[in-house]
Formats: sequence, C-alpha cells, structure tokens
Amino acid sequence: MVYGMDLVGKNVSGYNLFFVMPEGGRDVHKSAKKLIGIKRVREVLITEGDCGFVVKADPDTADGNLNKEISKAVGGSSRMVMCHCQYKR
Repeated sequence: MVYGMDLVGKNVSGYNLFFVMPEGGRDVHKSAKKLIGIKRVREVLITEGDCGFVVKADPDTADGNLNKEISKAVGGSSRMVMCHCQYKR
C-alpha cells in the first residue's frame, strides 16, 4: 500500500497509451475531435504542459501505423507508452 493506493497491475493487453504533442497554434478541441475519430482510439484527454493529449487506444497489433495516424491527425508528434502500471484507491 502506497499512501492509500493499491497497485492493480501492469497493463498487459487491454489498451495502449500515447502522449501526444500537437503543432503549435492548433485548436485543441478540433484536434481532440480528429483524434477520437480514429477507429482504434477509445479516449482522448486534453492536458496542459509538455504533452497536449493523452490518448487511450486499442492495441495496434495489425499494422503498427496507429502512432503515425495519431501524429498526422494533430500535425505534431506522438509516442506510445510501452508499459504502464495502474493504481487505484
């Protein structure tokens, strides 16, 4: 137990997370709508700071192009989080 949180476990197959930095000057809400329009994308969070969005998507096992599709939608860069752990209260 860490400060009232329990480790649920590592994400092994449920979904992928991407940190996305859009090009400067883009409308964040229009970009979010483009991102959520991508077939495998399930959730889009708009953030402040170093990354503009956190994208939750189905695993990209078929062709490996999801990262490129995400970057193209916002005109910026995207990187997939290779492994992440989940905590809950």
